[in-house]
Amino acid sequence: MRQAREVERGSESRISRYFQRLAVSATIALGWVFLATAPVDAQIRVGGHVVGAQDAFDGTIGLGVRAGIETPILPFDVLASGEYFFADCPPGISGCGLYGVTLDANFRMVFPVVRPYISGGLAFRNIDPADNGSDESVTGLSVGGGVDASLGNMGVFGEVRYEFVDAPEKQFIWRVGVLFDVF
Repeated sequence: MRQAREVERGSESRISRYFQRLAVSATIALGWVFLATAPVDAQIRVGGHVVGAQDAFDGTIGLGVRAGIETPILPFDVLASGEYFFADCPPGISGCGLYGVTLDANFRMVFPVVRPYISGGLAFRNIDPADNGSDESVTGLSVGGGVDASLGNMGVFGEVRYEFVDAPEKQFIWRVGVLFDVF
């Protein structure tokens, strides 16, 4: 009886190992098929944009640059943007300003040309209230969404976002710009 159980356990472990090897082999094979058939888009993109801050200095417009890495297999992009706003100072005060950097991750929907996305990240802003005030650096989270369209080796995008920065005004931001494929 004891020998029968040991033979039974031995055959169960051989079958179990067989199915484990089969599962690992199938996973590797499917992974290679998936990687080999994935579209190979440009992965590094750079460009510029016009940006607006709805809340700071009663609304202001600026210019920005953007660079990012687009993953062709996963629907994620990682982007960094730097922006300078042309702030309208209150009457009688000069030297106010707003500039900053954002680091974002975009989760894009997988469509061929026009791709909507949702976004989240970190916002780093520097606010200079005026001649007699001191600069204030603030940091916070940002969330938003947008759409981009690929047009050959370039693309256009538009997005809106809300920045939860530790400042008197939280920031509603919009951006419209162009990105070029580098690699």
